[in-house]
Amino acid sequence: MTEAEKVHRILFLISGILILVFICGIGYYVYPLIMKGQQKQMIIDIAQGEITKNSDTIDFEGLKALNPETVGWVSIEGTPLDYPVVQTDNNDYYLSHNFEKNPAIEGTVFLDAVCDSKKSRNDILYGHYMRDETMFGVLWQYQDEAFLKEHNLIKYDRPSDSGEWEIFSVYTTEADYDYRQPEFANDNDFISYMNRVKDRSIYDTGVVLNPTDSVLTLSTCIYTFDNARFVVHARKIIK
Repeated sequence: MTEAEKVHRILFLISGILILVFICGIGYYVYPLIMKGQQKQMIIDIAQGEITKNSDTIDFEGLKALNPETVGWVSIEGTPLDYPVVQTDNNDYYLSHNFEKNPAIEGTVFLDAVCDSKKSRNDILYGHYMRDETMFGVLWQYQDEAFLKEHNLIKYDRPSDSGEWEIFSVYTTEADYDYRQPEFANDNDFISYMNRVKDRSIYDTGVVLNPTDSVLTLSTCIYTFDNARFVVHARKIIK
């Protein structure tokens, strides 16, 4: 074998190894994304299955068969945010477990443990800030007022209580800021509290709050500064 042939064989082997490493690397990053997408689609298919109540647009019975802790479904049309909502007795478990209760870095959208899903005036939902805009990763786009104008409604359905919610405030805040109060002594207490968080909005949404409104709060981590949170508040539209 000539020296040139040896060099050619070595280069051929190195090329083969590099291609193999590249394929394995692609598989390492892409396969979990594919599986996550398939899992989400499976859950959506269940949610769109047999509707058992006239007021429901989500098959909650089907979802509860998969996870009995299901309490709702949240979505924003035209975005990847389209998920079941669960609730357990703490705010830690679903930070690291998916809807099927398997360990998962993206966690699950969940309702604050202190909220009564049937009586709270302010339902607080948490979801991770994912850079691919899954879970609550898309919320950061509400820093742009033009995005709000195109996506000003949140669909949040609960068993026998489907509804749309109109966004009235978006802002970044410290994690310990008081924006997560679920219940209020009276309507005056409620409207005073909500007007305060409305005043924190980074722009005026033009939405007027009423003392008898119900509110939905979406909260996620954001990396603007240490321990920051990005918050979106919406009022339920009564039709």
